[in-house]
Amino acid sequence: MKKVLALLFLLCLASCNDDKDQPTPSPDPAVLAKQQAPFGTSAVDVKLTKLLYNGKLFAEYFYKGDLLREQKKYLLFNVPGHYQTGSFKRNGATLESYDVEAAQWIAESQYVSDVFKPSYSIRFDAPVFDTLRTVTEENLVFLSNYTRTYIFDKQGFVKREVFLERSYGSNDITTNYIRNEQHNVVTSTATYASQPSVANRIEYEYDSHPNPFFKLGIDRNGQLAAHSLSPNNIVKETVIDAAGPVYFIEYKYEYGANGYPSKVKVLSNSQGFIPYTIEFSY
Repeated sequence: MKKVLALLFLLCLASCNDDKDQPTPSPDPAVLAKQQAPFGTSAVDVKLTKLLYNGKLFAEYFYKGDLLREQKKYLLFNVPGHYQTGSFKRNGATLESYDVEAAQWIAESQYVSDVFKPSYSIRFDAPVFDTLRTVTEENLVFLSNYTRTYIFDKQGFVKREVFLERSYGSNDITTNYIRNEQHNVVTSTATYASQPSVANRIEYEYDSHPNPFFKLGIDRNGQLAAHSLSPNNIVKETVIDAAGPVYFIEYKYEYGANGYPSKVKVLSNSQGFIPYTIEFSY
């Protein structure tokens, strides 16, 4: 616990140094409201309802008003099997928790239980600073606990994430995001506490169309990850190590009349990668 508190103090100090004109320590509601989803209060523009993976149901989305209320995920069996539900709880428009229930399943027999049990729980801690938010996560299957701390820039976009594995502490990760003038993440760099001299870097390229995951606050897998952090859609990501590019992933989109993706084909030169297609329904 002392380790977490010490790190939060240092993060806050660094954030204040970066953004000296930000009011601290009392959070400004106007600043908090414009923070990147799921932390802020911005509503979705267009409601994504389903994702199909190679023609099979992969995910469904449900809303309360214009804010995401629930995500259901499906296994890609002959008959898609509903195996996970994530529910968002809000106080007004402010997100307080995300609770996931999951069913047991067996791939060989394509069996999915109809009994759902709590799988993991995420708590969005009350904000203390305008530029820093913390999330606590409990994995109820593996009995692990995590803390994620997000640091925002003046425009309300995530610029740094610190992951602390409180159960063990050996897998702590700091990820820094560099954005362009459109607020799209162009570079992400992850540094591991166990190997501070080694960092993983990914570079991203974008189109100018709106990203359906951006205001949902989660990507297609239910995580606050790279594909939900930028207003536009990634068309290419390149994974780079100390020796140079390792592999790339390309996204070839088709767009509907609303400007959002209707279909994307995903390709890569990574060894063993199998191309796939995702279809979007609104």
